[in-house]
Amino acid sequence: MWSAPLLPGKYAFNTYAGKILMVPTTNFILKWESDTIGQHKFDENLSEVSLITRDAFEPTLPLSVVVHIDYRKAPLVVQRFGDIKKLVEQTLDPMVSAYFKNIAQKKTLIELLQERSDIQQQAGEEMRAKFSAYNLEMQEVLIGTPRASDGNQQIEKVLQQLRERQVAEERVTTYEKQRIAAEGEKALREAEARANQQTAITQSELSIIVRENEGKAALRQATQQAEQTRTLAKAESERVRILGEGEAARMIALAAADAERITKTGLATAETIARQAEASGGAHNQLTRQIVERLAEALEKSGVDIVPRIQISTGGDNPAAGGPLAALIGMMLGEKGKDMLAAEAPSEPAQTH
Repeated sequence: MWSAPLLPGKYAFNTYAGKILMVPTTNFILKWESDTIGQHKFDENLSEVSLITRDAFEPTLPLSVVVHIDYRKAPLVVQRFGDIKKLVEQTLDPMVSAYFKNIAQKKTLIELLQERSDIQQQAGEEMRAKFSAYNLEMQEVLIGTPRASDGNQQIEKVLQQLRERQVAEERVTTYEKQRIAAEGEKALREAEARANQQTAITQSELSIIVRENEGKAALRQATQQAEQTRTLAKAESERVRILGEGEAARMIALAAADAERITKTGLATAETIARQAEASGGAHNQLTRQIVERLAEALEKSGVDIVPRIQISTGGDNPAAGGPLAALIGMMLGEKGKDMLAAEAPSEPAQTH
C-alpha cells in the first residue's frame, strides 16, 4: 500500500502489479433509508434505524450523515478497513444505530418528535468525536421523521392527537385574541360614551366635590357651635357657682351681723331693765309698776268700767277686800307674777366664737 495516495488525474499503472481502490476525497452522504442509494453506493445495504421509545412505541428513524475523508488519511482508512464500503457496513452502521437506539430509550415518542432539533445537535457533537477515532470527518447528522412499520397505525394516531392538540391550542389562542379584541372594543365604546357624556360627568363630579365641601363646612360649623355652647355653659355654671358662693357669704355675713345686733339689743334691754329696776326701788316695785301699766292698757282697750255701776258687797267693813281687782293684783304680785315677769324679760344671749 502506498503511503501517499494518487490525486485525481491520469496515471500509467500496472494492474498486474497492484490494485486501484477508489476513495472519495470530497464529502459524501450516507443515508439510512432502504429505498435511497447514494452516488458511491456505499449505503445500498443501509436501512432505517429501528427504535423502541420509553413509552413502548417502535418507530423507524431515517438518517443522513455527511462524511469527509482527508486524502492524506485515505491510506490509513484503507489499511484499517480494507475499503470504504466495509467501513460503512461493519463499523459506521452499528455505531450509528446503537447511538440512536440509546437516545430513543430515554425519550417518549412525542418527545422524539418535538425535540428532534435538540437531538440532532447533540448527536452531531457526540458522533463527531466517534468518527474522528476512525480517521473520518463527520460534517453533519440529519434526522428524519420517525415512521411506523407497515400496518401499524399507532404512530399515526399519536400524530393525529398532536395535530388535534395543536388545533385546540390554536383555537384557545384565537379565542383569547378575540376576547382581548372584544374587551378592547368594549373599552373603546366606553371611552366614546364617556367622551360624549364628559360634560355631565364633570358637572356631577364637581357637584359631589361641592357637596362634600359643604358637608365638611357644616360639620365644622356644628363642631364650633357645640364647642361654643359647651364653653358658654361652663362659663355660666362658673358664674352661677361664684354668685351662689357670694350670696351664701353675704347671707352668712348678714346672719352673723343680725345675730350680733340681736345679742347687743338684748344685752342693752336687759341692762336697761336692770337699771330701771334699780331706779324703781327693786324688782318688786318694778313688777308692780308693770302690772299696773298693762292692766290700765287692757282696761283702756276693752272699755270695761273700773268701778262697777252696781256693787254688791258681802264683806265686812272693807268694801274692797273681796273684789276681783284686788284678787288680780294680789295674784300678779305673788310668785306667778314674778315668773311671768322673768319670762318676759330677755335672757342673756349665748356667747359665740
